[in-house]
Amino acid sequence: MTTAAVASLIVGLIIGYLGQRSRMCFVGGIRDFILVRDTFLLKGLIAFGLVAWIAFPIAEQLAGNLSTLDASLDTTTLIFTLVGGLGVGYLSVLANGCPFRQHVLAGQGIMSSVTYLAGFYVGAVIFHLVVLPLLLRIS
Repeated sequence: MTTAAVASLIVGLIIGYLGQRSRMCFVGGIRDFILVRDTFLLKGLIAFGLVAWIAFPIAEQLAGNLSTLDASLDTTTLIFTLVGGLGVGYLSVLANGCPFRQHVLAGQGIMSSVTYLAGFYVGAVIFHLVVLPLLLRIS
C-alpha cells in the first residue's frame, strides 16, 4: 500500500514539474491555434497524442488483454458524456486553460485557478451524488 502511495507521489511530482516547465495546456493550445495560429501550446497536445498512440498498445501487451471488461455504451451515457465533456471544454476555454493547467497554476498560488478547481471538484461531487444515480436508473 505504501509503495503505491510513494510511486504516485513521485509520478505526480514529475508530471507536475514537467507541466509547469512546459506550460502544457490542451485547451489553450487549440484556442491559441484557432484564434491567432500560435502552435506553441498545440505541440504538447500533439506529443501527448503520439505518446498515447504508442504507449497504450505496449501497456495492453504487457498487462494482457484489457478489453475483456464489460464496457457497454448506451446512447444515454454517450449523450451525457458528450455534453459533460463539451461543458468542461467550454468552461475551460473561458477560464483560460484546461484542468491540468489549472492544477499547475493553483500549485503556483494563482487564486483564480484555485477557484476554478473548487468549482470543478464540486461539480464532480454533484455528478457522483445526483447525476450518476439517475443515469443508473435510466439505463
